[in-house]
Amino acid sequence: MSDLATYSAQFERFANALTAAERAPRSVQFSRFLASGFPDKHVEDWRYSDLSALNEHNYEPDVAAADHLPEALLADADALVYVNGRLLGEPKHGQWHSDTSELPPPATGVDALNAAFASGGLRLRMDRGTVLDKPLQVLFVSRAEAQATMSHQRHLIELGDDAQAKVLLDFAGDGGERLATHFFDVRLGRNAKLTLYRVQNEAAGGTLVTRIDTRLSRDAKFEAVTIDLGGGFTRHDLDVSLAESGAETTIAGLYAQAKGSHIDNHVRAVHAAPHCTSRMNYRGLVDEKTKAVFNGKVVVQPGAQKTDSEQRIANLLLSRKAEVNAKPDLEIYADDVKCAHGATVGQLDEIALAYLRSRGIDKDTARAMLLRAFALQILDRIEWPALRARIEAALHLPAELSLDTDA
Repeated sequence: MSDLATYSAQFERFANALTAAERAPRSVQFSRFLASGFPDKHVEDWRYSDLSALNEHNYEPDVAAADHLPEALLADADALVYVNGRLLGEPKHGQWHSDTSELPPPATGVDALNAAFASGGLRLRMDRGTVLDKPLQVLFVSRAEAQATMSHQRHLIELGDDAQAKVLLDFAGDGGERLATHFFDVRLGRNAKLTLYRVQNEAAGGTLVTRIDTRLSRDAKFEAVTIDLGGGFTRHDLDVSLAESGAETTIAGLYAQAKGSHIDNHVRAVHAAPHCTSRMNYRGLVDEKTKAVFNGKVVVQPGAQKTDSEQRIANLLLSRKAEVNAKPDLEIYADDVKCAHGATVGQLDEIALAYLRSRGIDKDTARAMLLRAFALQILDRIEWPALRARIEAALHLPAELSLDTDA
């Protein structure tokens, strides 16, 4: 393993600016990072997404100040904007941002690196019965610098009993070599409901690692939609613990990343209590020279009777050079459950394409119609018109397709 010398030098400079009380727990986390480094193919959960090349990389902690508001803000939403890990302006509500970071025990070297360097991030705490009157868009912009840079943030979303919110985690990059890690701690009280969108549109050269750990209390509902559009290397972990009876989660995702990119989604639902429901539905459009990885796992723990779980994974390979590794997984330790899972990989239906062409529809429009039909199960879960329109435009799958019947 590399001696991780460049990271040690960076941490030494970073830690010197902290108080002794702040430095001590971060030093423990950084020691854990030194002991493990970045995960490689020998770690089962990372076998298709080897990050060990970053052990000898030279990323400078980003110190540049944000200078102007990005143009990616959506209508009818409140916004919190971070540029290279730094808050831009002042949040509308003070509780939406905090400079403190909680440092739980890390699961991997990436977790430990994030905990050691973490800066403030989203802190959304909602009291019992509170309902956000607008969606909240949290925009994370990676802006290119002359030197390769890194930023690390930790975030908290906590909804009290009967609270409701709709939140967008929006990741965008404009080029340059960068490493960004984001870890989210999500806690839902009894009968709380959170609709969470995660949209990733990183640029080539960027490495983005995100992790969302979610705990659901009794009768809580967690709906998540994740969309991957960008380039570079992206790894996303979404872990949901259905910790109390009656909890429900629906997780849907679509990955249609840029050419030459690598996207890895690991989704895990743990049924730790009886009478809980989980649904997982992911679809991939994998094009030329792209690599997609998906692992969906459902764990039914002892005593979690009356579990109702289903996971479906479907992929379209749009080129002979596309690669996808998809794996649904079940671990069941209870005997009164209803669980189903399945995965498919295929290509565009040439017969359907020929039929549309025979009806006077040009080739590009016919192809777009088939791709839209494949993605529609996921797109229909985006109940935010401005966000859905933006995603459809990025996918070149508009709701209304012009038909060239003269073709």
